[in-house]
Amino acid sequence: MKYKIGKIAELAGVSKRTVDYYTNLGLLEPVRSERNYRYYSEESLIRLKLIEGLKEKRLTLEEIKERLSLLDGNLGEARKGNKGRPNDIDSIIEQVKQFENQLTQLQPAVVSSLGPEQAAVLTKQMFLQSIMIVNSLLMYINDLMP
Repeated sequence: MKYKIGKIAELAGVSKRTVDYYTNLGLLEPVRSERNYRYYSEESLIRLKLIEGLKEKRLTLEEIKERLSLLDGNLGEARKGNKGRPNDIDSIIEQVKQFENQLTQLQPAVVSSLGPEQAAVLTKQMFLQSIMIVNSLLMYINDLMP
């Protein structure tokens, strides 16, 4: 589903100005229509609610941006099929710690504010990331086998 700036702001409980500010900071990424209108996806709505949840935990926007970048990077690797082999168990442990940290940040208040479609998108993202970790473990174990 696509949302105009006013609708996504309303659904997330923020102002249009806040959505615009987050977009300018690179926290949200709209899709441009042929007429140059900005539209936001379900993922953007989830991301916006996650940002607001992290702000409630008193994280700065810079800290939030760093965490979202980590999440985006990990999901990108999962979508590419994790072609990079883990060098050692430490890199796998680091992946697990990052995933655990991201799950911890998904406070019940944030998750409960998501609609069914948004929860499905978030579940898919977390599932992809967990697949990436399992894939890394399997490759590591395979490398250990004679």
